[in-house]
Amino acid sequence: MKLSAQEVDSLIKVIRQYGQQNATSSIFVHFDKNVYSNNDQVWFTGYLLEGVAPIADYHTLHLALVNNADSSVVLQKKFLIHEGFAFGDLVLPDSLPGGSYRFVVNTNIRVAGFNVSDFIQPITIKSTTKNLLQPSISIFKSYNDQTQNGTMLLKVLTSDNRFVENAEVKYTIGRDSILKRASSKTSVIGEMMIDFPANKINAKNNLLSIAIKKDHQVKYLKHELPIINGKKFQINFYPESGYLVNGLFSNVGIEIKDLIHTPLLTKAVLYENGKAIDTVNTNSTGLSFFSLIPNIKLKYSLKVLTGDIEGDHYDLPPILSAGVTMHANNVIAEKDFRLKLQSSFDTEVHVVVHNYNDLYLHSEIALKHGVTQNVRLDLDSVPMGLNAITLLDSDFKPLAERIFFSHYDQTYQLQISTDKDVYGTRDSVRLDIHTITRSTNSLQGLVSISCTQANRFSELNNINIVDYALLERELVNLPANPMGIKVTDREYLNNILLVKGWRRYHWPLLRDSLFAQKKIINEEVSGQIRKGKKNVMLPMELFAIAKSTVHNISSDSTGKFKIPYSSLITDDKDDVWVNLNHKNASYYTLEIHDPAEELKKNIRAEHYEEVVANLLKPVINQVFPDPGGINLKEVVIKSDKGEKIDFANNGYMNNCGDYVCPNHILNCVNHFGNSDNTSPIEGGQYRKQNGGITIYHGCAERKKDANISILRGIKLGKEFYKFELDNKDEPINMSTIFWDYQQVLDSEGKANLNFTTGDLTGRFKIVVQGVTANGPIYGEHYITVKRP
Repeated sequence: MKLSAQEVDSLIKVIRQYGQQNATSSIFVHFDKNVYSNNDQVWFTGYLLEGVAPIADYHTLHLALVNNADSSVVLQKKFLIHEGFAFGDLVLPDSLPGGSYRFVVNTNIRVAGFNVSDFIQPITIKSTTKNLLQPSISIFKSYNDQTQNGTMLLKVLTSDNRFVENAEVKYTIGRDSILKRASSKTSVIGEMMIDFPANKINAKNNLLSIAIKKDHQVKYLKHELPIINGKKFQINFYPESGYLVNGLFSNVGIEIKDLIHTPLLTKAVLYENGKAIDTVNTNSTGLSFFSLIPNIKLKYSLKVLTGDIEGDHYDLPPILSAGVTMHANNVIAEKDFRLKLQSSFDTEVHVVVHNYNDLYLHSEIALKHGVTQNVRLDLDSVPMGLNAITLLDSDFKPLAERIFFSHYDQTYQLQISTDKDVYGTRDSVRLDIHTITRSTNSLQGLVSISCTQANRFSELNNINIVDYALLERELVNLPANPMGIKVTDREYLNNILLVKGWRRYHWPLLRDSLFAQKKIINEEVSGQIRKGKKNVMLPMELFAIAKSTVHNISSDSTGKFKIPYSSLITDDKDDVWVNLNHKNASYYTLEIHDPAEELKKNIRAEHYEEVVANLLKPVINQVFPDPGGINLKEVVIKSDKGEKIDFANNGYMNNCGDYVCPNHILNCVNHFGNSDNTSPIEGGQYRKQNGGITIYHGCAERKKDANISILRGIKLGKEFYKFELDNKDEPINMSTIFWDYQQVLDSEGKANLNFTTGDLTGRFKIVVQGVTANGPIYGEHYITVKRP
């Protein structure tokens, strides 16, 4: 029976409401590289791929740099989002210890109840100054029968193997909940014993986090504590339709990792009531699957084959007594998609293809108990990429679902070429970009472009917009693909979708909460005016001073106010002053709520699992030689609660972070952190990076009092540096020699441009990625720079 228009509207409403249960903003950020030094310049372009609110409501991109060692936010900035794009740059503090970090990105739009980050880019920071602390951790005793404690031995040596005594050590044991928190100091031989409650350690609290400080040197360690009689593996089961149904055939995907989240190439045995019935072999990504017709009266488990005869058995998910399942042999589709349906009872189902916003296909099919129904879906009206096929009952309640990739033949390829492969220093490069696809639609789009030293990219940290938009934002935590881009590797993609093409949320278990609405919140800076401990009882006026512009703000009759984002937009300096416009302003106080502070708390509490690979592990905390040959002095950077960097003790910068290099260039990027720099003088004339003269207008120190607040402004992206090629006295030693926030592609997906190399030699990687009207695009190309 054909559905009426009203029934179709109801069906679309069900699909969208379920999608809203798990909706978040989807933003991708292209960074110029993913390996930085600790005084490096960072360039980026943000792309809003999908929003949970109108695009005009997105105005602020929050960018935080987080140390993976302890999830501390070491740097936090705001940047303007305009029409779904954000452009920005920042300089990393030069006192950052080397190690694993991540950029965490959020927008001003938040879904109530969701504290997850909108985008995460893992990075590695390699220090330009040597860290003298070389700590190690090992098991001294796994269990003491009398104390029921275990003991870890911490050793701290210098890089030349001398003992580090009296080093301050702080450590915590636990993850979401903390079992123990303590501090102590190392002995005269640089050792310290750390006791842990061995009988209380499990997979949820076995993380030992250590911070070690000696003078100005800081080092972090993380270690997984041993679990007594605990499980040795992490095993996830993924029935093809989302769950197992009694008596119905199902493919069950499995994922096997060790306790530090490394995928395992291994063999396992499937048991039915203790009897071995099948053998499963995982691949290098830790994935595999097996077929099963489950019996609800029997118990099913999996055991990984190891040298341990006893071994641990891992139970399969619960079996539903009744339900519907689906099965597909091939989940990468081009013109059509074929699958098989089964039901444990006679029923009519709605088969719908959708993406949680739009409904593309709908059919009604009668299913008979024990009879397999073959279905073929024509995909002419279905867009390219991941789509969901969902089965619903007559009341539009969901029964089963899986994901497939449609129109794989229409995926884009980006062809990048240069006029030659080898260039000299300070040479001109011509870059040609061409998008290739079978689609006949316009290929007009916008891309960002970087050209950076090839050693500034780690494969472990690589994230590209095509994989992210088409796969990773939906199927999170995908294993790394040794061949590179995931989408273009058909074998990898097919294996992933056959195993991980389940829904992350089981519809039958969500029926009671399906129609609960999630509140969309537009986070803005707000505040309260108080007189003493009481709220004021009349409207008052405030000023917000940003970028030398004064913005008027009015409170309501209770003293509450909001500061529009447009009043917080600044130039290269972060500060925005907010003060009360009243002759007796000192009688009042301003309480400011900045969403960035709440984000900081959420980031610290957010669970983050670092990517781990068997053969490809990041090398951290090594000396990363400065390409310009400049030996940086040790610089102590202090932060207040707002993480505003204090340059006062550096001696060669003023309080605003401005400086003049030995070649008389203001804020010269080649000499950041150079001890020969001097502070600029107000009214002084200095050279600009790209030539010409500029007048320095001074640094205004702003002090906070009871009725004046200093906020972090929303920054605009500045232009990438243009260097004086003819000035041989000024070296061009930046690792990123070209960056373009936004390059337009014409209707044929083409663009060409020119840029120049610097003084650094070696291999350079060109990355081009962005969006077109029909989807994301990505490409890369390599060139070599040699001295003439």
